[in-house]
Amino acid sequence: MTAPHETRTNGVGSARTAGSDGSGGSDTEEKPDLEELQANIEQTRQELGDTVEALTAKLDVKSRAKARVNDTKLRAKGQLSDVQARAKGLTTQARSKATTDEGKPAPAVLAGAGAVLASLLLATGLVVWRKRR
Repeated sequence: MTAPHETRTNGVGSARTAGSDGSGGSDTEEKPDLEELQANIEQTRQELGDTVEALTAKLDVKSRAKARVNDTKLRAKGQLSDVQARAKGLTTQARSKATTDEGKPAPAVLAGAGAVLASLLLATGLVVWRKRR
């Protein structure tokens, strides 16, 4: 006797052996029962439906473009919030360096502002002097 998944040749053709119930060696093929066929059909329908959905999603260019734009927007918003947080931190750091503990401008800042003001006055004076000449 052979196992249920094996076939044997009787000279005319091959046939599956009678199956797992141990009833033995008839040369007829065992037919699956109705419930098994219906379960196979339902599984095949489910797989086919999943495949069709996947192909439809791939072919829907408009939806894919919208999804990509949406993803890009979300990434941009995340990056913007990161940059804003860094800018806030740098502003606070610059403010603390530019002022003393009492909140008054630091002497170095006053000297820099004075130098910028003097440069502007000198540049303006030169422009006016050249025009009058």
